[in-house]
Amino acid sequence: MRLIALLSVFAMAGCATITTAHNYHGVNVEGGEVPIESVVIENTGWKIFDLIPIGGGDPQRPNSCSCRLFEDTTTLQNNLDMLDKEMKSVGATRIVNLCSRKIDESVFILLLTRTACRTSAVLLK
Repeated sequence: MRLIALLSVFAMAGCATITTAHNYHGVNVEGGEVPIESVVIENTGWKIFDLIPIGGGDPQRPNSCSCRLFEDTTTLQNNLDMLDKEMKSVGATRIVNLCSRKIDESVFILLLTRTACRTSAVLLK
């Protein structure tokens, strides 16, 4: 019973977030100012034995208290889809300094694995 409760807590811990720093100004090639947005996207999830997904963040509903049970949503493609959606919402036309990294952390001696897929970029308007 305790194991089921513990696994339920970990399943709800998967989340997808988008953090945006607004209203910065960069300089373009001609020397004029360009509005830019700095974006960091993170999607996390949990697996048993690094094989069986328990739960992950919902890339369709970032920044909400939601998760997808028994799905591995911590993929680069899901992060790029969230980046594309954020790009459209702020009216950006270009992406520069795009960087992604996937990190696996073992908990309880390989019983549980937390996976995080992080993407950062600068969006130009």
